[in-house]
Amino acid sequence: MESNPTRKHTEGKGAVKIPLAKRELAILVALLFVAFVVRLTFFPASGYVNDTATYQSWFNTAATYGPRVFYSVVGWCDYPPLNVYFFWVFGMLAKSLSLFGTSLFMYVMKFLPNLFDLATAFLIFTFVRKRLSFNTALLATSLYAFNPAVIFDAAVWGQFDAIYTFFLVLSLMLVFSSKPKLAVVAFMLGVLTKPQSIALAPLLVFLIYRKFNWKGLLTSMLVAAATVFAVIIPFEWTNPVTFLGNIYFGAYGGYPFTTINAFNFWGFGGMWQPDTQTFLFLNFYTIGWLLFAAMTAFTLYFVYKRFGVNDEMLVLFAAFVLFFSFFMLPTRIHERYLFPAMAVLALLFPFLKKIRPMYVVLTLTCLINQVYVLPFLNARTFTQAGDPVAIAVSLINSAAFLYVLTLMVMELQGKKWLSPKPRPSPVEKPS
Repeated sequence: MESNPTRKHTEGKGAVKIPLAKRELAILVALLFVAFVVRLTFFPASGYVNDTATYQSWFNTAATYGPRVFYSVVGWCDYPPLNVYFFWVFGMLAKSLSLFGTSLFMYVMKFLPNLFDLATAFLIFTFVRKRLSFNTALLATSLYAFNPAVIFDAAVWGQFDAIYTFFLVLSLMLVFSSKPKLAVVAFMLGVLTKPQSIALAPLLVFLIYRKFNWKGLLTSMLVAAATVFAVIIPFEWTNPVTFLGNIYFGAYGGYPFTTINAFNFWGFGGMWQPDTQTFLFLNFYTIGWLLFAAMTAFTLYFVYKRFGVNDEMLVLFAAFVLFFSFFMLPTRIHERYLFPAMAVLALLFPFLKKIRPMYVVLTLTCLINQVYVLPFLNARTFTQAGDPVAIAVSLINSAAFLYVLTLMVMELQGKKWLSPKPRPSPVEKPS
């Protein structure tokens, strides 16, 4: 086996010699380019027309008034502050090209999340390539770059879930590289993009404390606060707590329902049912968050008990469990909130055989959930209680969730499916 990863390949006499690293980079760039072209073909799709009109208003407002007074003049916006910078930059582009009010605005709106999607695919490649062969890394990258559920979210619907997903994956990579301060910066940028990023917070806090003790955790908390202030300083506000609180809690409080089209545990009872209903003296809202808190505690216990055994895979699996639990258990969850789990599953796919069925099953359920509810949203109607598709997909997701719980119990009981196994060298054999 050759030890030099930059060895040169030749294909016959007189062939051009190409360093392996450059050849790999060229293939990766070609793959990502093809993935972008595939997505580009879906850009003209209208997605959810209400979202498109709302984005156009936000982009236009940011381009016209700038970030400082955006929240004062926009009327209504439930997106956290980091998004406003994106609205501003790409809104200025759309304005300079006179694209507002035209069908071409869709290209500007959808370019950003798809760009971040490809950046996440690149992170997946670099992580896997450092540990396994080039072909395996390329497979993992393709699983995300060409994942139909991911493409539908960013290229058809035009949602921004790809942005916070990139920051969350980056934060995990930085923790693995023993860079807690940068990891916290990346994580907070995710939170400042979409509030559901908070699902990863308990795991990140545990990891920083475990690896860097109280001092590292305290420093990281200060870095988190500094990141928030750096992002919101240009905005007009008198109290940062109320400024952010009104955005986050105002958005969450606007959907007091069991499920906002998410085919999860609450999906069996129908969509958009009031979560103020009670069971055993607790309303559904409280029950959902208690279930998520219990699952978070169990996940952290799982990581604590198995720490030191294939730590990177353990952490990635725990991140997946938290994302999956956040989709399945609390109320007020949208159909797209399973999105970040797709990136983590693609990362885990080459390493853990027992996780591979989850990639296939959840890709299908995530895709079906989005594709099925979109026409209802555009028609301003909802799936009815007892809808066979909603019940079937909710049942599959519930079975998948129980399978994940079973894997965790098996590992704690000593079955050791998470234990490291012999793997190929990251250096290719000579041809």
